Amino acid sequence: MLRFIGTRLAQLAVVVLVVTLLFYWMLNLLPGNPCVAAFGGAATPEQIAECEQDRNLDDPVIVQWAKWGGDVLTGDFGKSYLTGRTFGEAISNALPRTLLLLAYSQALALGAAIPLGLWSGYRQDSVGDKVVSGGAFALLSSPVFVVGLVLILVFAVKLDWFDLGGYRPISEGLVAHFKVMFLPAVTLAVGLLPIYLRLLRTDVIGTLQEDFVGTARAKGLPVHRVLLTHVLRPSSFTLLTIFGIQAAQAVNGAIVVEYLFDLDGVGSLLVSWVAAREYLLVQTLVALIAAVFVTVTALVDVVYSMLDPRVRRR
Repeated sequence: MLRFIGTRLAQLAVVVLVVTLLFYWMLNLLPGNPCVAAFGGAATPEQIAECEQDRNLDDPVIVQWAKWGGDVLTGDFGKSYLTGRTFGEAISNALPRTLLLLAYSQALALGAAIPLGLWSGYRQDSVGDKVVSGGAFALLSSPVFVVGLVLILVFAVKLDWFDLGGYRPISEGLVAHFKVMFLPAVTLAVGLLPIYLRLLRTDVIGTLQEDFVGTARAKGLPVHRVLLTHVLRPSSFTLLTIFGIQAAQAVNGAIVVEYLFDLDGVGSLLVSWVAAREYLLVQTLVALIAAVFVTVTALVDVVYSMLDPRVRRR
């Protein structure tokens, strides 16, 4: 198992390096001087020269990338020449908010999709199955910003059950924290739930036709035990694959959700610094997103090997 994990981590480290190098190269293809853009056009020649020297703009792209990577690994993310604020400070404030939002939304989506998918697959073509499937298609066709606006109007404005005053950390109290984070998590989970549900339902229907499930039923085992013990595990492989992909794709939805609910997470930070042409921060955020993606992928591979030892042996 340790060798398997080590091999995966080495492969994923290479992926992160290649992604960041390609992105760094593409950023350097953009027209204009990033130092002039960083100062907003109000810089002296001395300030621009200092910025160019600090960012190694006279070096080849591969050298710039290597120096940037070395600085990031030592915790030096650079700074904004326009505001003087360090990127490390901005990222340390934004990253926990986005990670919590993604974790909550995935927990809500999986927590609803697994029981509904099992039940819907077991009750295939029943009235309940058709209602659940129809609801899943309706949610899947609903844009994230529309869902967010409806939740805000109903539960935050009209009913006043939740707050819209920006992010509140757990240190201020669990109630205050979840009153701020629940609606954004539900908004993001709405787009994930129907995907997970439909995939699991399809796999459950196929697994229920297997001989070992028929044997379990013949033994007189209750339905819930058959579904949880004998059906869920072999039906989880497709769900795990999509979970790994959607965990990374959810960052795109998080950008919209963070803007709607004023959370000031990584998505909001990325949009604002792209507009300000702070390319160093954009590059660092891309590296973090890539790292999160490959980490989730590695965890999915590990779970694969736990569910089916044949994966590890191969």
